[in-house]
This record gives sequence, structure tokens and C-alpha cells, in this order.
Amino acid sequence: MSVEVAVVGGGIGGLSAAYFALERGFSVELFEGTGHLGGLAGSFDFNGLTIEKYYHFICGGDLELVELAGRLGIGDKLRFQPTRTAFYYDGRYYPFGTPSDLVRFSPISLMSRLRFGLNITTCKYARSWAKLDNVSSKEWLIERIGEKAYNVIWNPLLKVKFGRHYDKISAAWIWHRIRRVASSRRGLFSKERMGYFVGGSQTLITALEGRIMELGGSIGLYSKVKEVVKKGNMLRLVFDSGKECNFDKVVLAIPLPVAAETVKSLAPGFALELSSIDFIGVVCGIFRLKEKVTDAFWLNTNDPRIAANGVIEYTNLNPLEEISPHKIVYVPFYVSLEDKWYSKDEESLRSAFLDMLKIVNPGLTESSVVAFRAFRSPCAQAICEVGFKDRVPPVKTPIENLFVLDSTQTYPCDRNLSSLIGLARKMVEDCF
Repeated sequence: MSVEVAVVGGGIGGLSAAYFALERGFSVELFEGTGHLGGLAGSFDFNGLTIEKYYHFICGGDLELVELAGRLGIGDKLRFQPTRTAFYYDGRYYPFGTPSDLVRFSPISLMSRLRFGLNITTCKYARSWAKLDNVSSKEWLIERIGEKAYNVIWNPLLKVKFGRHYDKISAAWIWHRIRRVASSRRGLFSKERMGYFVGGSQTLITALEGRIMELGGSIGLYSKVKEVVKKGNMLRLVFDSGKECNFDKVVLAIPLPVAAETVKSLAPGFALELSSIDFIGVVCGIFRLKEKVTDAFWLNTNDPRIAANGVIEYTNLNPLEEISPHKIVYVPFYVSLEDKWYSKDEESLRSAFLDMLKIVNPGLTESSVVAFRAFRSPCAQAICEVGFKDRVPPVKTPIENLFVLDSTQTYPCDRNLSSLIGLARKMVEDCF
């Protein structure tokens, strides 16, 4: 008799877990509470263009994703190309993607620039991070690059992402973020190269969905799980619809706060552990513009007039010839759910975000906007404070044959598709 596995959640983690389990001979049913797959990597129709709700990019070191793409037969849809990073500081645009750009970055001293570059290089090749978990990013960065460089470059980026928690974020988290991006350069003086899928992340999601079905798995949309209960040696899923199903194994590939609610009657102590991890939400505006904002793919900002985390000009990575000359621009803003920005209506967000883009490029006008959409997620990023590694919940829960899968468990990785795919693969190999 085959082992019946339920995967709850149709994001990249859940889809990957279902695929890997099917490959190992398990019988798998996947349940997604909404009407679409992909989670934070999901897409929408933007005036005839299928595009991600939230920006994604692929780094040179994202090997789990590259390997999975090959196994799914979509390796030829993966593209890498040189990109530009820039910095908007105190009303001025600075290229910030190469060693020569760094040398010319005049807001900090030459010595600070050299220390900044050296830190990137050492982060790229360092592999041990456990000790950094006990140090704050602020303390570690000031020691490595100096206080002036920290205040100009990193302080505003940490503040806009983590709010009041910014000075408590673990150095291990920022180390991995630097290391991952640095992996997109083959050498110190090589150009930065980022990747994308032709067709966006939907190409990966569609391929996973298709392979799951080919291997005999099933996918149920609009199937929201209310709770998991124990039924003899089986685990029973109770759905909002009232339906109940028994399984040998259950994977909760959903945000930790949601997973906590799902298991609170079955394992109240573990549910409390899951719910103790705080998250910050995100509001992400997406513009379809008639002209570009800058030449950079990723523009970091340090300007009191710009409240967002930066500007990600997706068409400076993926040209999207099918909509040329239009451009796609993301404006992300990480906020707590209580912040007024999280509940702003779409028209207010459009106006506020466009005003920020106009600061960077005064040539933009209202008529530059072809379309705008905004999306929100309450669990965009775990708040990884000092000592976070000891708070990361295990994949294998105290309940036999119940597993939790969330990008928080890839710490110190900043959440990305590749690390979540790797976590799903390892969970199936080690626990099933």
C-alpha cells in the first residue's frame, strides 16, 4: 500500500515538496486555499502580460533552482545577463555595481570604499556564519566598513526593511544576503549577472504543476485547511468546507503563523513556538510605464523623501520585448500590518509611489503610467534578530509524520526560491 502524503500550500515550497515526494514513490495530494498556485512567486495578468506579483531574480549561486529547472525540462528558459545596481543618495544617482563604481562613490571616504569592497569579497568566500548569529548587523557592519559607510549605505536599507527592529537584525542574515548577491559575479572585476525565467516564475510553477500531475499527484484549489487532528495512526485534515481526509504524512508548506493556527489544538506548545516568530509585511506596487526610470535593475535609496525600499526595474533584467517600449517597475515597501501604509487603497499607493519615482527621474509624469497594481502579504519576511538560529523551528515537528516547511527555516538565507526548493528536497530525502 502506498504512503499517502498531503501537502498543504501551493507555493514554491509546497509544489517542490509534492514533486520530490512523488519522485520517491509516495502518493501525494496538494491542497491550496486560494484559486491559484505560486504563493509569493505567483503571477497575475497585467494588461495582457503575465508577470509576478512580487519581484524575483536568480543569482549565480542558486544551484538548487538551476538543477530543478533542468530536471523539469525548462533549463533552456533560464537566462542570465549583466545587470546594473545603483544607489540614490541625497538627491543624486550613483552607479553601484562594479569595483570602479565603488571607487567613485564619493559620499564615503576612499578608505571606507575599500573596506566595503573587501567585506563583499570576504563574505563571498566565507562559509561559517554561526558566530555571526550572536552579533547585530549594525555592530558587525560598523566594525567591517566603518560608521560613515554604514550610515550611508546599510542603515537606511535595514531601517526600511525591518522598521524598529533594524538595529537588532542578526549579522548572519546580512552576511548571507551579501554573499548571495556576490555569487552573481564570477570574479572581483566581472560584471554582475542576474537570472530570470522566460515567462517569469510562472514558467517554473507551470512546469512543477504539470510534472506533479504526470507523476499521478493531484492538486486541489480553493481547498483551505482549517486544522490538523490525530485520528489513530493517521493525520486528519479538516477543511473550511467541512470535508475531512486522512493521510499518513502531512506537510504544512504555509506561513508559520498560519501553520500555528492549524496545529494549535493538536500541539499547543509547538503552535506557540511557531507563532512567537514575528514577521513584517510588504506592500508592493507594480508600474507599467511608457519609459524607464533609470538604467539600473536594482536601485537602493537613501533619501528622506523616498519611503520605499528601493526601485526594482524588472525590464532592465528581463527586456520583455512583447511589451516594448513599456517598462515594468516594482516599488516594495516593507511595513508592519498596523502601519497605515499597509492598508492604503490602491489609488493612494499609486500616487505616493509615483511621486517617489519622480524624485529619481523628474521626467516622469502622470501620463507615463500605463497601468498600476499593488499586492500585499502579511508574512513577507521573518524578523531575524540576534540569536535567531536557535528559534528557527525544525522541519520535523513533535507530532509524528507532521512536517512544517517555510522559508524561515532556510536561515540565514534571505528568502529566495532556490533555498526553499533545497529545503523541500532535503525534507523529503531525510524525513520521508
